[in-house]
Amino acid sequence: MPLSPGAESPTQGASMPGFLWSAPDRLRQAVDVFGGRLDAADPAALAGLSPCEGWTGADVVAHVARNLLGFSEALRGGDYRVAETPAGLDPHRAWVLARDRALTDLAAFEARGIPDTQVRVGQEMVSVEFLLVALVRDVTIHAWDLARAVGGDDRLPDDLVGAVLADMPAITEQMRASGRYGHIIPMPQEAGAQERMLALAGRAMR
Repeated sequence: MPLSPGAESPTQGASMPGFLWSAPDRLRQAVDVFGGRLDAADPAALAGLSPCEGWTGADVVAHVARNLLGFSEALRGGDYRVAETPAGLDPHRAWVLARDRALTDLAAFEARGIPDTQVRVGQEMVSVEFLLVALVRDVTIHAWDLARAVGGDDRLPDDLVGAVLADMPAITEQMRASGRYGHIIPMPQEAGAQERMLALAGRAMR
């Protein structure tokens, strides 16, 4: 079962894996990959259905843009959950606004050098690193969803896939039951890393 509409709650999940990779750099990479799939798409193709049940490609873009704006809001001392994309923007403009704001605020946060900062997500406080890892997973998987919706290139960079795959144990049964992720799809023993990552997110490559 694919992801259902609604922003992922990064506060629900198992303990985070060790930071063997740079979460800020991986988020920048995931954002670049997602943006590349969007830039390559015919705007009309955004009306195509994505692997997320009930979502078009445009809905996927809106979801990821909202999550990036939420991240920016959290870094500024606000609540991740309250951010919304401005009304009236087409998907590409909404994406550019969210991308630029999030990456600017991420760079400013890194310059301050406070890795253990806590930020607000609804009624809970989580570390910025925790939120970053959840966003890397979200943006990467949705880059594949977007590519499928628009008929674009759905192959993802091996190093990004490897980083997200290492984080997939953080997805709990509670998160799957809520509809944020589908149930694990059986995969052949010889499945590659991207196929395993997608299967753990409830998606089949074929």
